[in-house]
Amino acid sequence: MMARGVLPSWRFPRHDRHMGKAEADIEAELRAAGETPDDALDIARLALAFAALDRPGISLAPYEEHLKELVRSLRVRLSPDPSRSGDSAEVVAGALAAIVADRFLYRGDNATYDDPQNANLMHVIDRRKGLPVTLGILYLHAARSLGLDICGLNFPGHFVLRLRVGQTAAIIDPFNRGELLSTADLLRLLRSIEGEEAKLTPETHASVSARDILLRLQNNILSRAIRANELDRARDVVARMIWIAPRRAGLHFELGRLEVHAGHMGAAAEAFEICRNMASGDGEMRIAGMAEEALRRLKTRLN
Repeated sequence: MMARGVLPSWRFPRHDRHMGKAEADIEAELRAAGETPDDALDIARLALAFAALDRPGISLAPYEEHLKELVRSLRVRLSPDPSRSGDSAEVVAGALAAIVADRFLYRGDNATYDDPQNANLMHVIDRRKGLPVTLGILYLHAARSLGLDICGLNFPGHFVLRLRVGQTAAIIDPFNRGELLSTADLLRLLRSIEGEEAKLTPETHASVSARDILLRLQNNILSRAIRANELDRARDVVARMIWIAPRRAGLHFELGRLEVHAGHMGAAAEAFEICRNMASGDGEMRIAGMAEEALRRLKTRLN
């Protein structure tokens, strides 16, 4: 039996014996991020690392340079210290959109929203279009590099940002060229996603960490892989998510389910056991119970 909280020593994905040095280095970087505090994560750099795993052999250098160019352009556009200039959050948000959306022409991909390229930051930089969360990472990177107080929100179905400047705040929609959203706009958006009875709550306005944003980005890839019945691909994506969030019990449960589909019963049992022990230690008894039941069913199949 594995001790509580101990993570497996084997690597993801299973075919990593074919992995080149560049991919192995990226895996090591993402695993290191899993042990790094949320507020120390470089969200754009890590999003590029995830993207590079699906584009082996492509240099990251031009993409890293583009990120620097975004920051340089925003620095020229903004006053040296927006918080002391008297500018409101709306004014600063307008300057941010003028760089990301107007100068560099980033916008949401309405025509081919489900194209997997929209969740890969390298492709997004190449094509200048993507998902709300991928585009949001560009806004976050540029703004945070200049010390602006900006965060992603836990808004369902459509990633949005909140920028604070002094005593003012603005909600930014990165998918729609950085336009500002009022409370009424947010409510309409929420009801278009969850139905006419949906209401704005403190949870929909809660900030999310860089780690959660990266997981949200990968979850877009995961959901598309599952819909397409690409279960090997889904398994690899969950494994990558575990690299940066190794102590999320629910991810280990999902990995266990996908290992069962792949016929890797030993690996499935290991994942369910990690999930059970981790969830029990964290007081997440519902997930712990699900993992225990999955283990019971798995042992029945094996006997």
